[in-house]
Amino acid sequence: MPDFVLRRRSRTKRPMVKTSEAENYDLVDRYDIIKGYGSVEILWNRNTLENVYSVVEPQLNEAEKKLLLTLPKEMQMVIPNLKAFTGDFYDMDIGALLDAYVKAYEIKISDESKERIKYYLRRDFEGLGAIEVIVRDPYVEDVSCDGYGIPIFVYHRKYGSIKTNVVFNTADALNSYVIKLAQVCGKEISVSEPILDGATPQGHRVQAIYGEEISTRGSTFTFRLFREKPFTPVELIKFGTASAEMTTYFWYMIENLNSALIAGVPAVGKTSTLNAMLMLVPPASKIFSIEETREINILHQNWVATSTREGEFENQDSGAMNARIDMFELVKMAMRQRPTYIVVGEVRGREASSLFQAMSTGHTTYSTIHADSMEATVNRLESAPLNIPRIMITYLNTVIFNKFVRSGDAVNRRITEIDEMSGFNSETNEVVYNKVFSYDSFRGKHSFMGFSNLYKKVQFTRGLTASQFKAEFDERKKLLEEMVRSDITNYVEISKIINTYYRDPEKAMLAASGGV
Repeated sequence: MPDFVLRRRSRTKRPMVKTSEAENYDLVDRYDIIKGYGSVEILWNRNTLENVYSVVEPQLNEAEKKLLLTLPKEMQMVIPNLKAFTGDFYDMDIGALLDAYVKAYEIKISDESKERIKYYLRRDFEGLGAIEVIVRDPYVEDVSCDGYGIPIFVYHRKYGSIKTNVVFNTADALNSYVIKLAQVCGKEISVSEPILDGATPQGHRVQAIYGEEISTRGSTFTFRLFREKPFTPVELIKFGTASAEMTTYFWYMIENLNSALIAGVPAVGKTSTLNAMLMLVPPASKIFSIEETREINILHQNWVATSTREGEFENQDSGAMNARIDMFELVKMAMRQRPTYIVVGEVRGREASSLFQAMSTGHTTYSTIHADSMEATVNRLESAPLNIPRIMITYLNTVIFNKFVRSGDAVNRRITEIDEMSGFNSETNEVVYNKVFSYDSFRGKHSFMGFSNLYKKVQFTRGLTASQFKAEFDERKKLLEEMVRSDITNYVEISKIINTYYRDPEKAMLAASGGV
């Protein structure tokens, strides 16, 4: 795990920049990623009036650079032949290999130089090379390389899309790196097969193009980073994505088995919202999730996590052809296993039909879709290739809209609307829905619109009066607010507090308030 400490600073001149334009940069933020070796500085360029994401790593002198260029090949050739060496070269730690090599050949090198070289060897051979620090940064969601000689861009949770100081200067260097990415993902990429769609062992989603036949600016790659620590309900509130009242609504929605779609444009935080919502699932319930590339990450024991298998390929052991398994097949499989919740990462094909069939038979389902309004959502669902009859769309209970909202220079992610399906008007052929929550971008505030079918359903099924329901609702809302106030963002702690609430609300409130 990265050693991550954020230290907020004012925009003072940055003394560490070693470029001819050093005086044109102000330091905005600095935080460590790999303690003592890799850190990030957010700089303000006073000439171009933009932020720059600067990766700061140890500086090598000329002798160290020369040694770093020759070491990997020499160590691979020489160390396995040493009498003192036992084991597989490829299974050894890079640091141990360097120590063995330096000792055997009595190379004169200071401990400081050796540690710096170890860092770069580990970074390049055990990590992801020049972008290792970026990939480890918990604030970074996406990494994009658009060609050689072009700065890599990242999407930063605080600063949005921002240019970095990392560049692949030549076509050969970038081509070699893209080939390495394919190998890391367990796939191949070449001139004849120039497109890569894969995932790293850490779960990062990688798409790449090799060469200049398709991409005229040279090879490209994009990382969609998998977050090891999932987005939580507390962070929904803390970052202003949703209010405490809306998050409490999600809690009742999930507990009372209301199906929902999270809609929005790409990269607006739909999956993060889905992850946060799923942390509110009661502890004994069974979840069956279906994705093309794993992005859902929840702390739940009774959870079957599946992903598709794209394309046919030959099994090396048996020689038989392994068939393609798509989301449609996995949705059908999920229905046979009687889960409490079926979660599909995104609906965009024939799996949508199975998902709505599951809703019609009483299953609770959650998914995401690319649409930015209720009208667009309905049109998308009933159009090819989803082809959901408009009347079946009413089996869906709730639609949640995530959008980008601009506030001054900042662009924030907000849940701007929550709508409940109310029925179908056969005369007008229109889906009838009720807006439950909305977001006022001028005031920067979420508001309850005054009525919710879900609240009435809870009161009716549990025999609660309006005042009794309000008292319980306020208690859950307070629990979430206390976790925000206590800055409890660790997903393990949050899950424990929520699970405790079902057994002992008072004990959960004490824990949320920072007590034992």
